[in-house]
Amino acid sequence: MRNKLQGAVLFIKRVAADAQNRKLPGNMATKKGLSKGILTFLNGRCRIFFIFVKLCTTCAELQAKQRGFEQSVVNKEHTLIFLTGFSGSGKSTIGPLLANSLGYEFVDLDQSIEQDTGKTITRIFAEEGEEFFRALELQRLSALVTQNNMIISLGGGALENDLAYALIQKSGTLVYLKSPSKTLARRLCNKTDRPLLRGEKGRKLSREEIEEKISTILAKREPRYESADITVETDIKRIGSTVEELTRKIERFVRSASATADDQ
Repeated sequence: MRNKLQGAVLFIKRVAADAQNRKLPGNMATKKGLSKGILTFLNGRCRIFFIFVKLCTTCAELQAKQRGFEQSVVNKEHTLIFLTGFSGSGKSTIGPLLANSLGYEFVDLDQSIEQDTGKTITRIFAEEGEEFFRALELQRLSALVTQNNMIISLGGGALENDLAYALIQKSGTLVYLKSPSKTLARRLCNKTDRPLLRGEKGRKLSREEIEEKISTILAKREPRYESADITVETDIKRIGSTVEELTRKIERFVRSASATADDQ
């Protein structure tokens, strides 16, 4: 299309040049000046026109690339594994072992944010608030989903962000590490780096208060946790056995999902 447009403009230029050389009645100097003006006008308009065409072409190429990326996300290869679950469910412990078992890289999303900002998650919550943290979380997650062969440990509340939840569902396999609130409270009662498990003005909660708060938060988060592709309980087996179970389930799920995609 661009070649055709270039040809049309060149044809108009040739007509104007031919008019300049024809022996027509009238003042020749005026006629030549007019023809020269037409050529100058056309040259200027051509430059603007081709800049416009180039911009349109660039936009079309970017849109095509975006469509290609979106299609690759829809037809995901399941080379990204997202670990979700409440704080204390074992994501940071099981994640590296699972990555080693699958031959993948391991990334802890919260630790990645801390490295990027130079601040702890607790400090970000205290200084900027949860909404600001969720925006940082989504930004970092968006960069990670362009990678392959990676285990990504999500923060306990990452799925509450609708955009993050949709991105995770489109980009890989979601695994829920499930533990009851009593087990989580036992594991977290001495932790000081969980901002959502503090009382007013940062007051340390008792174990009973922690368990009650966990139950309240779990009730809100559980529907999205339960939507995971794979669920494994982490309070009834040794870590090694849990990793083995997860490896088998993930490999089985990926094979099944890949076969389904091939059939479509």
